[in-house]
Amino acid sequence: MNGEALAPMLRRLRVAADMTLEELATTAGVTDRALSDLERGASRGARASTIEALADALRLDATARAALSAAAHAGRRRGQMAMAQTLPLPSALADFTGRAAELATIQAVVSRTPAGSACPAVLINGEPGIGKSALAVQAATRLAPLFPDGRFFVDLQGLADHPLSPEVLLMRLIQAVEPTAGSFPPRLADVTAVWRSVSKGKRIIIVLDNAANEAQVRAAMPAHGPALVIVTSRRLLSGLESVDRVVLSPFQEREAVTLLAEISADRPAGEAELRELARLCANLPLAIRVAGNRLASRTDKAAGDLLARMSDQQHRLSALSAGELKVSAAFSLSYEQLSVDGRRLFRRLSLTYGATCGAAIAAIVEPQSVVEAEDALDELIELGLLQESEGHRVTFHDLLRLYAKAKLREDDDPDDVTAVRTRLRNWLLDTTIVAGLWYEPDSAVERPDVRGTAIDSPEAAKAWLKAEAENWFGALAEAAEIGDHQRVVDVAESLHWFSDHWLGWGRWHEVFALSSAAASSLCDDRLQATHLGYLSWAHNFCLAQYEAGSRFAQRAFFFAQRAGDRQQMAWARTYQAWALLPQDRYLEALAPARESVEHFAAAGDREGLPQALIGLGNVLRSLGRHEEALDAIEHALTLVTDPRTAPRSSIAYFTTISAHAHAAHVHVHLRQWEKAVESVDTALRPHETPIPFQHRIRLLGRRAEAYQHLGEHSAARDDLETVLRLQEAADDEDGAARTRRRLRHLPGSDQDTATSVV
Repeated sequence: MNGEALAPMLRRLRVAADMTLEELATTAGVTDRALSDLERGASRGARASTIEALADALRLDATARAALSAAAHAGRRRGQMAMAQTLPLPSALADFTGRAAELATIQAVVSRTPAGSACPAVLINGEPGIGKSALAVQAATRLAPLFPDGRFFVDLQGLADHPLSPEVLLMRLIQAVEPTAGSFPPRLADVTAVWRSVSKGKRIIIVLDNAANEAQVRAAMPAHGPALVIVTSRRLLSGLESVDRVVLSPFQEREAVTLLAEISADRPAGEAELRELARLCANLPLAIRVAGNRLASRTDKAAGDLLARMSDQQHRLSALSAGELKVSAAFSLSYEQLSVDGRRLFRRLSLTYGATCGAAIAAIVEPQSVVEAEDALDELIELGLLQESEGHRVTFHDLLRLYAKAKLREDDDPDDVTAVRTRLRNWLLDTTIVAGLWYEPDSAVERPDVRGTAIDSPEAAKAWLKAEAENWFGALAEAAEIGDHQRVVDVAESLHWFSDHWLGWGRWHEVFALSSAAASSLCDDRLQATHLGYLSWAHNFCLAQYEAGSRFAQRAFFFAQRAGDRQQMAWARTYQAWALLPQDRYLEALAPARESVEHFAAAGDREGLPQALIGLGNVLRSLGRHEEALDAIEHALTLVTDPRTAPRSSIAYFTTISAHAHAAHVHVHLRQWEKAVESVDTALRPHETPIPFQHRIRLLGRRAEAYQHLGEHSAARDDLETVLRLQEAADDEDGAARTRRRLRHLPGSDQDTATSVV
């Protein structure tokens, strides 16, 4: 059985045992759905306790048991680095109880919304632990048949230090609803337009959980139906317009007792005992659930024993009957069942910076192997103190994190806590540097090993940087706060090349703002020039805030000039020209574009000089000075192709593509059709590194125009049809409409022919 995947192995073992799926699920004590997911491969791994239960139910010998455990572990490891973008709706609680009136209200909102009207929205409010998320998921699950295009769930991190911004929220929704959308404009207004285009006409449900403010919700609202948005929040969000509000109250006694009986079905208890337990839990759903799990898990205790335990502790009684402390008492019921090591890990996980983490982080805060950390996390998950998340990660409920932090203050030595925090911060920042180095153009750069990770390729590096973005950014912000300035600069520098590969993240301006401030604290003019330049880039290309981009570029030039660093002076002028061009300030852009060329030449910078020449050519073309533009671009191509002046190969490749793309643009303006075709042909030559689709669209569009003027209409049609496919895959409706119009106007075309391309 060596090497066999978990799904086929489990299915084969079940068949060999002559058991149905339902029989095995019942015997092992797992749900039918969980077992079905494992056998279908929908879940590639399983918790250690689940595998042990299945092995017991199948009566496996030691060899088969070890093979099954190994297959499950391999599945978990394969999923660790995955960056799922699907935002799946969590499974509804199998024992969901009550809330009939609230579910009917949400159903009525959907039923009474006319087709084509504004997208209906429901806001679920209530105190922590009241069951807001459970109700939202239950409602979305029940309404699923009415919304066949998908259900999506996003945690807006309303209690985090950095709640999800509207821009990041929209980027995640766009990627989930339309994975082929590709890149999109970074400004909120533009991303909003893309989101409304992507969601238009789709029958989807969006659950926005734990909202921090009205801006998050407004951003995610599709312009019209037939979508449905369900929002949960501790806050009233009174500024929201046109929402139907559902305010939750504690359970009625009947509902609380029913839920307790359902959870503790294997531990029968009397009606009176269940009523009293519900009363001590203040009928709060989360407290009821924790108490019920406690009752069900203690096979050696009866309900009366648990009631006596709660009755003896006045602190718990007061906590269960007063505000948020009710939740803390409920958490304590599970916390006290943990092993000593489990308790310590639970407390220390509260030091993480992001909403989720994986086993590698658990292995850092509580030193152990990653495999041991996975098993330790299983204990916390089983007791409901952590929730499983995508990519075999775990997440804290916001209030659970607060509870864990309180226990950390109570039970841990402050010096130990400081040591753990320092170890975690250093590990995150060390790993960030190693991951970022995979994107350095110099392939010979040394990449040290980092404990607990398997970053052995650019793809693995990108997956880790994205999965742990909240954590490493939090560590970076903390390093800045404690004055570890050189560390902040080193981390930001390591991410400089990677940032080009994740333009849509939305926080690069914060990263480089931190590094710019750190460089200032170090009183290093060259570092200030470098990182202010990066900050200018982030405002230009990630936020489209060109005024700010220009302002930071000017500051970068000041420090570069004071340091006498011609290379950084050149980059500062390049960033400034980039900031001015999108504002149609062509004449103003000409001087910094020329200066950048002069400074790069003086510095002998092989990478920067060709790019500066292309940038100068772009400015000259915008001014209508086409011959001068071609001279600058051809000079860049000469430098890139001459071994004596060529930059590193990876940079030379993309610089060459950029140069030919700009040259083709100029040739089109000059009506030099053959030369335009030649430039595009050269840029599109096969290479081991694919050309980004945006560049392909521009290149093919220009070549199609040249072909049309040359009378080669079939070739023009081929290029335009390729462009149309790329635009449709990216859901670029405006671009696709323009391309269809161009197709219709090709000689020999008619409306039917053009439509058939779509």
